[in-house]
Amino acid sequence: MRVGSLILAGGRSLRMGQSKESLPFLGDTLLGRITATLLGCTDAVVVVARDAEQVLPPLPAGVLVTADLRPAAGPLAALVSGLCFLKERCGLRDGDAVFATGCDAPFLTGTAVQGLVQRLGDAQAAVPRVAGFLQPLCAVYRVGVVAAAEALLARGVDSLRALATAVPARELDEDELRRIDPELRFLRNVNTPEEYRRALAEAGGGAPP
Repeated sequence: MRVGSLILAGGRSLRMGQSKESLPFLGDTLLGRITATLLGCTDAVVVVARDAEQVLPPLPAGVLVTADLRPAAGPLAALVSGLCFLKERCGLRDGDAVFATGCDAPFLTGTAVQGLVQRLGDAQAAVPRVAGFLQPLCAVYRVGVVAAAEALLARGVDSLRALATAVPARELDEDELRRIDPELRFLRNVNTPEEYRRALAEAGGGAPP
């Protein structure tokens, strides 16, 4: 089984007040840090941009970029765009796996990604559930879920959580997730300036510039 990865980077970062993908983090950007991590543990790394005009920070060699085929249609549409790109341009097949994340997960690790992939089993998705909530943007999907995702979009449903419940999925509870990362840091993201400052301080990066 091959494993690809998708970073959905087309959000407007309204709560942050500036583009999250370009925020500095430990000598890199948030997006650069995540793509570098995924290059070390997956076979193909694809960034799904909002559109062809979105300006992204410099990315490591080997990272591919595609534009959302349905701009502003939500994260489920962006996931479909990325899955189609992985099939058409990277040769992944329906039974292969794809790790999906946002561009704002500074503590993501290769060990965490591999741990989620290993727990996919024969399911179509492996999705963390923390504090009662599914975390579909730090999850693993079979490429073949694109058909179910397209069906949801055709019905006007644009939720990633809807996809996680529409296909045979393995939900990973906190006890199992803590075997991957005892502190669950890999699930943390930064949506606000306060969360960004806390992440920088915790990582030893000092105050934001």
